[in-house]
Amino acid sequence: MERSGIPEYLEDISKTDEHYVRVYESSDCWGLDNIGYAVASHLPPAMAGQLKAFEKGGRDWNAVETKCIGLGDPYCEFKLVPGEIDELRDSLDKDSSVVERIHERLIESLMEFLLHKRTPVERPRLGSDVHLHVAGHAMGFPHLGERYRMAQRMGGAKSGKEIGERLIKAGINEDEAIRRVIDFMNYCKVGKVTLGETVRIRENCETVRTKLATAIREPSCYFTTGFLNGLFSAVMKRHVRESKCIVAGDPYCEWEIV
Repeated sequence: MERSGIPEYLEDISKTDEHYVRVYESSDCWGLDNIGYAVASHLPPAMAGQLKAFEKGGRDWNAVETKCIGLGDPYCEFKLVPGEIDELRDSLDKDSSVVERIHERLIESLMEFLLHKRTPVERPRLGSDVHLHVAGHAMGFPHLGERYRMAQRMGGAKSGKEIGERLIKAGINEDEAIRRVIDFMNYCKVGKVTLGETVRIRENCETVRTKLATAIREPSCYFTTGFLNGLFSAVMKRHVRESKCIVAGDPYCEWEIV
């Protein structure tokens, strides 16, 4: 239902305490074909956690991806077993060059949309919707502390700055560059984004987990604020300041452009 992929339980090779699941069109890996690494980060550990919850004894379960679109396979596949898995640690230890390749592939896909209106995600059966579940997990824990919040702001600022610089380098003028990014945000359904004297986002996805799962009641859109700051600084030499936030009780999130 959340369109994270089309899972299939492999009953013919599964057995007691060893389960195999195949996932077609995985949102973790789609578009990262032949990146040189197994990259699924959501479904395998999510299912391992569910297995622990199902059992009365609460054994620790682990999952390791054995096939992946990122490795050139036509689908992703992973094994679930209780206890340690010898190959799990190696699968989690990614070289920085792999992370850079993933980043570059994602940026290239985004720029294809911004410059040429080419759909960044097109899965044969699940369509072109962008999967935001994992992003919601990544954004929704500001109560973990200032280092976490700073990482959110810095990651957003780096992304926004890089996108803005690439648009300007491609010959897109300032106003058009901002408009194209706003259009992309609406395409991804991060919220209902409008641009006027301010940037306003209704139903902002970044606020959902913070509002429901924490006692924080202050402006808390750390990634979005960083992203908009990076974008506006690269394109217009201006900055933004979050003045309203759903988490703080406002009807929408809003940023003043300064």
